[in-house]
Amino acid sequence: MKKIVIIFLTFFTLQGFAQEVSKQYDKIGKFNKGLAIVWKNGHCGILSQDGREIVKPTYDKIGSFGNDAIAYTTRDGKVGLLNMEGKVIVPNIYESIGGFKGSFAITRKNGLAGMINKQGKVLIENKYEKITIGKNNAIKAVKDGQEMMLDIKN
Repeated sequence: MKKIVIIFLTFFTLQGFAQEVSKQYDKIGKFNKGLAIVWKNGHCGILSQDGREIVKPTYDKIGSFGNDAIAYTTRDGKVGLLNMEGKVIVPNIYESIGGFKGSFAITRKNGLAGMINKQGKVLIENKYEKITIGKNNAIKAVKDGQEMMLDIKN
């Protein structure tokens, strides 16, 4: 009998908790890796499975967390990156951030290409027309129509 009462109380306590959390948001996405994207007033944030708001709903879009525990964010047409703890790795200052190739990603800012690493460190300033990452992480860049090879210190 005690088990039934405990199960009954647990069910209704959790149900009340879920209703309380769901009233705070317009929509709650599916939980993935213990986190869900939530929407409120046209903006999205991140909620943990235990109901903690990891990221306030201030973004226009938040992507799914990849294997590297990084999600792309969009705010006012600019792209940035967050980690699973809600810490901003890269602020929303770029027109685009390409997919990571190894630990590098090509960024575009003011129409020019640059490069960052997964920790958000700027490895190459955005001053090139084009940057490509080749075999063995060889980095080729174009500036003023001239091709050159770049060396980065990680």
